[in-house]
Parts: sequence; structure tokens; C-alpha cells
Amino acid sequence: MIGKVLRGRNVRRLLYYLYGPGRANEHTDPHLVAGFGDPAELEPERRPDGSRDFRRLTGLLEQPLAAVAGASYDRPVWHCAIRAARRIGCFQMRSGL
Repeated sequence: MIGKVLRGRNVRRLLYYLYGPGRANEHTDPHLVAGFGDPAELEPERRPDGSRDFRRLTGLLEQPLAAVAGASYDRPVWHCAIRAARRIGCFQMRSGL
């Protein structure tokens, strides 16, 4: 498994990127795999046109940022990209989650 941490400033832009096609159409099945509670409940809802509504998830993820507002955090938003084989040990990637 290979991991890489990327840091930034904007939760909303990160979500649009992650749920979009990616830079080389690598985002084929975007979904949450972990969270504080059931990840399925955190998934952005689909609008009638099929696009995602990120407002609720963005608001939840921005709450901790608001709590440290004014602190000298240059890039408080981070994303850990992980590349793994389809099956590693007890962790198995399944499509359609």
C-alpha cells in the first residue's frame, strides 16, 4: 500500500475534486470509506440532475476549522491518497459500496 498526504485550505474544493473525474479519470467509484459514524450517512446526496450536493458534508468538515479560526494554520485541510491492490490482507476493495 502506498500513501501520500496532500494539504490545502478549502474543504469544498477538495470534495469537488475527489468526487469528480480526477486528473486522469482515475476517480471511477468515489465514496466514503470511513467517518464519524456510518459513512453511508455522510455520502453527499444526489440531485435530480445526478450531481452531488456537498453542502451538508462541507459544513460538517468545516466545523473543526471554525473552532481553530484565527490560529496560524497555513493549510489545515488534508487528504491522504492511498493506492492498494484490490485485496490486501483483511481489507478488500469492493465496487458499488
